[in-house]
Amino acid sequence: MAEEGTSKKFGSLATLEAVKAIQESSNVLASDKKSERMEVDPIESQHEAELLAEFERRRRARTLTLPTDDVQVKLKLRKLNQPICLFGEDILDRRERLRALLSTMTEDEVAQILHTEEGFVEKPDEETTTWYHRGPMTLRAARVAIADFSLRRAKERLIRARENAARPPHEKALARQEAHKWIQQLNLHASQVADSRPVAFCEFSPDSEHIVTAGWSGQPSVWRRDTCERVIRYVGHQSQSGCARFHPHAYISTDPSELNVASCAHDGTVYLWSLDNEKPLAELEKHEARVSRLAFHPNGRHLATAWHLRFFLANVRSRNERRAVVPRRTRKEISVSDVAFHPDGSVALTGGLDCYGRVWDLRTGRCIMFLDGHTKELYTVDWLPNGCVRERRNISRCQYEMVTGSADNTIKVWDLRIRKNTYTMPAHSSVVSKIKVDHLGQYLVSASYDNTLKIWSTSGWQPLRQLKGHDTKVMCIDISPDGKWIMSSAFDRTFKLWTQSEY
Repeated sequence: MAEEGTSKKFGSLATLEAVKAIQESSNVLASDKKSERMEVDPIESQHEAELLAEFERRRRARTLTLPTDDVQVKLKLRKLNQPICLFGEDILDRRERLRALLSTMTEDEVAQILHTEEGFVEKPDEETTTWYHRGPMTLRAARVAIADFSLRRAKERLIRARENAARPPHEKALARQEAHKWIQQLNLHASQVADSRPVAFCEFSPDSEHIVTAGWSGQPSVWRRDTCERVIRYVGHQSQSGCARFHPHAYISTDPSELNVASCAHDGTVYLWSLDNEKPLAELEKHEARVSRLAFHPNGRHLATAWHLRFFLANVRSRNERRAVVPRRTRKEISVSDVAFHPDGSVALTGGLDCYGRVWDLRTGRCIMFLDGHTKELYTVDWLPNGCVRERRNISRCQYEMVTGSADNTIKVWDLRIRKNTYTMPAHSSVVSKIKVDHLGQYLVSASYDNTLKIWSTSGWQPLRQLKGHDTKVMCIDISPDGKWIMSSAFDRTFKLWTQSEY
């Protein structure tokens, strides 16, 4: 009993010798495990080797640190001689494509690609980017002539502006009140069927005594204002005529046998007409697409055409220089819907079907202002006279503001000095097809596809009057140079004359 008591501790059933034997056996097992090595059978299948390589590639791809800036991702792809963008690929897809390409390369190659900093020129926005093209030698001569003319006109305009600024305020207020009174007394004076199809354009002559219309029959016509009698019908266009304009000196100093009228059509033709022959005097080189609008430069020597692809300025006096000046062109070939010249002749305002307007310096050919604000196509543009006076036939216009009309039913006012939109008018319930500002800058007339004409005050842009007379879309309006008549043309094939009622 004594021996058993000395060999046991704490009531254990095992003897001391048994515990030592267990410890020795565990040490032997541990040493055997350390000496053991797991042997893997060699890969005999090529398919299995490819799977393991793919797993390794994916593991490496997960460990790569890629740039999050899409510009830098495009840079890395370009350095790998890969396309920077694939069809239907977004930013995340492009980044994952770069990851997949780098995962197949060695570590040194990956480090060389990822750790090299380079600049990257992002692809320009084709919607708003202007592209300039080298012009012919005649372009320089045209720009010099325009610069000389505009500098003289600007000097005269500034003199008249100072005289107008010196007028007492009560005289200016009285003139504005007289204009508003005349607007309230406007009534429909005459209505004349002018075409067998919709009348797309109408304009008063510089002497306010005649009218030119352009209709979809393709036969522009000249009319007497007082009797609405057709003077001459021009024959030449083979498709719809969208615009016809008088020369700045027509019925004033230009001989009837010389250039007095220009017209354009949807087939790309632009014809020059006299007042005594129904056949065209000349034809400008045919445009590649529809010509929507045209306008004479104030000097009378150049004609601007706004067409489906570009904006052109042509010399109408020289047959060799016609369609010579190409101020702008966009990569996406955005349609230009309307064009208007500043009275100085220095700059031109264009509106396009890309929802943007642009102001062009004709002396340099550069775009100097970008009009971004409309949500739909621009169909009409005009310059707004500010603080001007009238001297017989010479009209003093001091213009630094512009107005644009759009298919978003609004009219926007822009300031050329601060280069921003200053006012927006929710003008109509449908497309604003034409806007026209009177020569004294006291009111604005707008036409719309909602069958109405509206007259707005230029001080505060409050509505003054709504004129209803057409049963269909009103396509064009004009104000006579003497300020006594308003004319409108519409889809109903008529033009209408509005003037102050005598009773």
